[in-house]
Amino acid sequence: MSSTPPDATALTGKRFLVVEDEFLILLDIQSTLETAGAMSVITASRVQDALNAISDSEKIGARFDGAVLDLKLDHESSAPIAERLAAAGVPFIFLTGAPTDVEAARQFGSAPVVGKPFDAATLLSGVQIAMAKS
Repeated sequence: MSSTPPDATALTGKRFLVVEDEFLILLDIQSTLETAGAMSVITASRVQDALNAISDSEKIGARFDGAVLDLKLDHESSAPIAERLAAAGVPFIFLTGAPTDVEAARQFGSAPVVGKPFDAATLLSGVQIAMAKS
């Protein structure tokens, strides 16, 4: 990701879940969200780890404000995570490197889909669109 857009504090105080199986991309997303003001960014690279993070956050009453989900995680789909977040009213975006995977995201209605590769501005724009819809 190249640079952070001018509204670099748009996510001030927000809590995010990032689910991505490519370590460097995960770190880049985390950095982008933190630079934009996110208070907390919890990361996971597998479906079960993400579901556990959601459960843990609910137990302590600290629900996520948003999430960034890689549509395909190694040999798993992030659909179960999206279902859980949607049921809890947590806005999220999907990331995908394969345009043919966009169809799988449509079952979640208006969740933005950001193609890989992406830059910070595109990622933050998708997150802000998702959060504005909730």
